[in-house]
Amino acid sequence: MGLPSGVVGGRVLSGGGVKDFVFKSGLSGGYTLRSVGALTSKPYAFTSRSWELKSTESVDIFDGVGCNVRVDTRGSEIMRVLPRLNEDVNEEWISDKSRFSYDGLKTQRLTQPMVKDKNQQLVPIGWDKARILLKHVVLQLDRKYSESGYEAHAVIGPYVDTLSAVKLRSQFLSHFSNPVFTVQEQPQSVSISKGLDTMSFSDLRHSYLLNTGLSGMENADLVLLVGSNPRYEAPLLNTRIRKAVMHHGAQVLSIGAAANLTYPHEHLGTSLKTLDSLIDGSHPMSGMIAEAERPAVLVSNAALQRTMDGGKVLKAVHALCKKYPKFVQPGEGWMGMNVVQKSANTVGLMELGFDDVWRGLRALGSETESPWKNAKFVFLMGADDIDGLLDEHELAEDCFVVYQGHHGDRGASRADLILPGAAYTEKAGIYVNMEGRVQQGKLAFFPPGHAREDAETISVLFGEDWLPVEKANAGLETLSPALMNETTRRIPIDSEVELSILDSLQSEYKSENSTSVPFAPPVDNFYMSDPITRASTTMAKCTRVATHDNFDTQ
Repeated sequence: MGLPSGVVGGRVLSGGGVKDFVFKSGLSGGYTLRSVGALTSKPYAFTSRSWELKSTESVDIFDGVGCNVRVDTRGSEIMRVLPRLNEDVNEEWISDKSRFSYDGLKTQRLTQPMVKDKNQQLVPIGWDKARILLKHVVLQLDRKYSESGYEAHAVIGPYVDTLSAVKLRSQFLSHFSNPVFTVQEQPQSVSISKGLDTMSFSDLRHSYLLNTGLSGMENADLVLLVGSNPRYEAPLLNTRIRKAVMHHGAQVLSIGAAANLTYPHEHLGTSLKTLDSLIDGSHPMSGMIAEAERPAVLVSNAALQRTMDGGKVLKAVHALCKKYPKFVQPGEGWMGMNVVQKSANTVGLMELGFDDVWRGLRALGSETESPWKNAKFVFLMGADDIDGLLDEHELAEDCFVVYQGHHGDRGASRADLILPGAAYTEKAGIYVNMEGRVQQGKLAFFPPGHAREDAETISVLFGEDWLPVEKANAGLETLSPALMNETTRRIPIDSEVELSILDSLQSEYKSENSTSVPFAPPVDNFYMSDPITRASTTMAKCTRVATHDNFDTQ
């Protein structure tokens, strides 16, 4: 008897068997075709019984949506990850990357502190020796550069929880005279001023939030994508847009790299000049935008990181919303300006006030001087994909690099001192998703070997003799009280007030110097985008199938 037609595990089934056709939705693992359980998750099949599992409710960290998940473990081993129902966030779905990449948590893990010896080989040491070594290095730098001072950089990765970032911030500010903080996926800093009044775009919450909200995106009747591919940046956001298209007839316009978004859309162009033509009204689609009742614009955080014009892209989006007032209708409860964040806690880190003049992750056409050139001390907290940082010639010879993370990935390969940390399933942490929703991740099982939670590691390394514990633990209530609000669990925003402040400070947008450099695809490889997925055998197979249509599973 043949199998019914349908979709399972990325293949299409027909009445006679399996056809080698890739189902590249990013959500294929969520489809259930048979209630009898004959078609199950292949990585989990026949590995354990359900009553042997311990379930822990947590939050997914592989994109900016912050999907609610359930982590099932047996002893100290993770067995599967399943979605939890939350109609406001992920409904009952999670992406394939969230569902199947957990095997990456079992391989290539950092389990004990290590330091490079004189032969540039990593050798294991204990936590006490790691602490002594770190203090020795910092004291040497203090003595050597006592008159001129030196640069100390803290680079914060996309999966660092909020409390760990606060502790690192407190320690750096207390010990180093002029520390530089960089968020890995931080947009280019943009300052606006008029007279004596000066502020940064990052001071305004609407400039880094998905203001429409995930569920609110279904109510849009026109969506303009700027340098964004939500299908790969945030698959669950893409399903919301697809609902708006299929159920309510919404129109989707796209500026950037051409892509298959799984729903009909109009590709307008590839660069900032196309957006300028919409602002001045010369583009044929300008009339469609003007007629929309609830339009929404989504700009990718990757587009805002472009060195040559990242700040101008954000200003152009503001100018677009000013040109077409229907984008922002405070009286109607509609805020159509949105930023799509790719990482789990970029919003939380921006909320804490991390901001500097350097861009974070990859930026197209970067020709500026390396920000790491004069650094003497660099602390990488879960940061692996930083431009230029892994190149030997980008750092000074006497620069000391510390890496704190859970996988032996790119950051660890450049470090002089490695501190093993905990993955998202091995610690409790606060994460803020792209719409400003504050969520709590929980510990499902303990880190392997001698690895420790990030916040605990910071406390142990710097210790009470450098900064009192009370002072190190303080700060979250002061930096962002909204993160501690147990009632709303949402970062509040008054878009009308923020936009009025912005209009009073910024000058008229000018498009004369806009570049024609195309927006690059925001995601290179959906299945392997971070240390966990790069260590996952399942994600490697998904990459092979998606790229080469190769179904060899051996």
